[in-house]
Amino acid sequence: MTVIPPRLADATTTLAEADQWCGSVLSGATTRILLLGPVRSGKTHHAYAMLKRILDAGYPPNGISVHESHDLVHGNDYKPRDFEVGTRVTFMDDLTDRVDNRVGVTTERVVEEPMIQSVMAAGRGALIDAVDRLVSRADASWIACASGKEVLATCLGGGIAEKLITSAHMVVRLPPRPLP
Repeated sequence: MTVIPPRLADATTTLAEADQWCGSVLSGATTRILLLGPVRSGKTHHAYAMLKRILDAGYPPNGISVHESHDLVHGNDYKPRDFEVGTRVTFMDDLTDRVDNRVGVTTERVVEEPMIQSVMAAGRGALIDAVDRLVSRADASWIACASGKEVLATCLGGGIAEKLITSAHMVVRLPPRPLP
């Protein structure tokens, strides 16, 4: 099972919080980290670097699951049990991509098809449910990535966003990086 995508196989991190998170996971403790920052600030890079670090230290790959919010929202493969009693370590990436991907969009596309609207609503509900189930687990360590607290509230609703933020043991704000 490959947890780390090839493009991030050499990912590294120097975040002190990453050291704490990895040390806690490797010692068997439960720990949770929320990485916040604008698009392209390195959230995903740091998260995979942390997963790579625990894997390199011997953590079993089958004890880690990775979920992209886009896949939960637009896919048909959401299984609530994966978040309710899933792996001990879970990485949820791009929790705010529904809003982040719209930055700079000035013209709204009208979706008139009721079927499309219902599929979009169900997908958003799946993401909200997955986050709620994950943060409700006492035995789960996790990494979650989002652009900011306000955008989390827009994407997940205020109650679930607050639950995510307050259940995180560490919240790290990453600064923007210059574009290549």
